[in-house]
Amino acid sequence: MKMLQPSLYLPILLSTMFFPLRSAQASSPLVADIPFLQTGDRVAFVGGGLIERARLNGYLETALTLGAGPKVSGLKFRNLGWSGDTVFNDARSYFGKPKEGRDRLKKIIAEWKPSVVFLNYGTEVVLSRGRAWTDEPAASKRSAGSWDDSTGVFLEGYRKMLEEIRKEAGDDLRKVVVIAPPPLENLGSPLPDHQENNRRLSKVRDALQTFAKERNADFVDLFRAMGGDKSEAAVSPKIYTHDGLHFTRYGYLELAGQFALGLGYETIQPHTLTENLRKTIIEKNRLFFHRWRPANETYLYLFRKHEQGNNAKEIPQFDPIIEEREKEIEELRKLILKGSQG
Repeated sequence: MKMLQPSLYLPILLSTMFFPLRSAQASSPLVADIPFLQTGDRVAFVGGGLIERARLNGYLETALTLGAGPKVSGLKFRNLGWSGDTVFNDARSYFGKPKEGRDRLKKIIAEWKPSVVFLNYGTEVVLSRGRAWTDEPAASKRSAGSWDDSTGVFLEGYRKMLEEIRKEAGDDLRKVVVIAPPPLENLGSPLPDHQENNRRLSKVRDALQTFAKERNADFVDLFRAMGGDKSEAAVSPKIYTHDGLHFTRYGYLELAGQFALGLGYETIQPHTLTENLRKTIIEKNRLFFHRWRPANETYLYLFRKHEQGNNAKEIPQFDPIIEEREKEIEELRKLILKGSQG
């Protein structure tokens, strides 16, 4: 598979600045002169491994933090990705059925009250052809059926998840963005040839575009942006993933740029301070991860809380530390954007 070449993102430029365009790209959900991100927005990223791993390098959030431009301030982001997740939220369940995972997602959405939600699902359906990709009792058997049955179950689960997110977020929710997954990458033998997987993923992309339109959600086509419509059997000349599926840091750099373009932002000259911003974002994400998903949750909140449940009172102590990092992010952001205007 041949993917887009990162001509705008040389390796030495480890982070890039973005500004709003006056008019959107062809696949952008941005409308007229209304900026996509607005002052005070609380942004949530929801999805599987692609989203969760983005917190470790910070490129995606850095792109949007700067992309909002100097007229927007007070942005806050929460990465709610969970590796292996499905639209039924299987991976978010620790010991029970997917309902436990859905309850976990609903809880954090209700607490965070996001104004913008980015959703990224679909690869799980493509990679599980002929096998059940969910343990949801009413859907598991059908998910292992024909391609039409499996994608039908996927869209059904997506619809229900979207409805729950809108319900829990309430009136604070202004924008929902459905993101088509990027294509899988061919790295040569002995790794799998993903040509057929990408054909199926293109069908999922088409279905998601219709799904978003029907449910009053915006749509960003990372499949097209990352070269999925030009899939080839040959090994990709540029390596963006470790194994064809999981993106490298360099891959996330390109992915973040393409995502920003999909929202109506364009690249301009980089600034050395963007690397400090990115590192501060990574640290903020690390702190929030331990706040939201403490390693000893079983002892703090679940069936072994009788042993160490008294320590649960320490978890909210992460909040003021996270807020301090967010203040640093805002100051760095202002400094970078002010410098770019000068």
